[in-house]
Amino acid sequence: MKKTVNKDKTTKATRSLRRSLRNQFPVLGPVVDLETHVSPDWWRGIFNRLYLKTDADVIDDLQITKEEIDYFTQILNVDASALILDLACGQGRHTLELARRGYDHLEGLDRSRYLIQRAKTVSKKERLDVKFREGDARKIPHPVDHFDVVMILGNSFGYFENPHDDEKVLKEALRVLKPDGQLLLDITDGDFISKNFQPRSWEWIDKKHFVCRERSLSHDERRLISREVITHVERGVIADQFYGERLYSKERLEKLLLSCKFDQIEFQGEMKPKSQRMQDLGMMEMRLIVNARAKKEWAPVKKKIDKELKNIVVILGDPQKKDKVKPDAVFDEDDFYTIDQLKNALSKVDQYRFTFLDNHIQLLDDLIKLKSK
Repeated sequence: MKKTVNKDKTTKATRSLRRSLRNQFPVLGPVVDLETHVSPDWWRGIFNRLYLKTDADVIDDLQITKEEIDYFTQILNVDASALILDLACGQGRHTLELARRGYDHLEGLDRSRYLIQRAKTVSKKERLDVKFREGDARKIPHPVDHFDVVMILGNSFGYFENPHDDEKVLKEALRVLKPDGQLLLDITDGDFISKNFQPRSWEWIDKKHFVCRERSLSHDERRLISREVITHVERGVIADQFYGERLYSKERLEKLLLSCKFDQIEFQGEMKPKSQRMQDLGMMEMRLIVNARAKKEWAPVKKKIDKELKNIVVILGDPQKKDKVKPDAVFDEDDFYTIDQLKNALSKVDQYRFTFLDNHIQLLDDLIKLKSK
């Protein structure tokens, strides 16, 4: 009798928990028009731990990543000293694999804080020398003529509602590339997907999660609109999310690249991943691999004016002191990188000379010495 009562209590508690979880998470029923539910900035919140689950059969498969890097390095044909930026790098799977192969000037930029933190964790654990930063692909935080290669891989292009933002991404890539530097694009085949997408599907993504998907073309037929309802077998629906990705045909993509001042555009073929699940590959099912060259001249070097320079003192944080707001309470690689970028930017400001102080123990004495200047 006692066991029965306990079982009943457990069942009631489980039901209560499920009801509570359902009440906390808003779940839509049938939707007539998927596009009306897509937020203009849907990409800000969707790339999280659930993304790594739903797409793990491709984006978290080390063997697939190795095979892709085999192919990409063959196309690029650059040596290990090349400066390479992985734009919209996600959790850094391609950049990390390049680092494992001895490439030693690698950087990754992505808007998702969660994915960047994951990339940093893996890089630190494997002792790989890669700089990962959170940032917007439309405003790359690097100077002009800096990189030998910019990569946009894994269908990480075409997320913005306004197509002009896609142009901004490519123009920023052009700006930070050296003259004749290479752009490598790995993007879904828009023609194929628009004709072959699955309107409805579902699949198990692990032993306790499954995802149901709905898809339709946008009203202008230039984007694929998708809905994912992710369910946990015990907790119920844990996500009901919508997103839209722009579809580029070869012709439209080539026209866009030419308008952004790229040339020597070459379509290297198509890529289809060998997923272990081989169920719903979505936008990753068939992708175009494209590379192009930056058609540009070196930016003119600004001449510094030495006459009548004004002196400015910049007080920085002290890297020798503990700071509880930083990871492990110490300055890390990102902090020193930011300081270097600050110094580099200020060095280009005409008519000023900058002095940087970061020793807080003798800060007052240093300021007194500089007072007359």
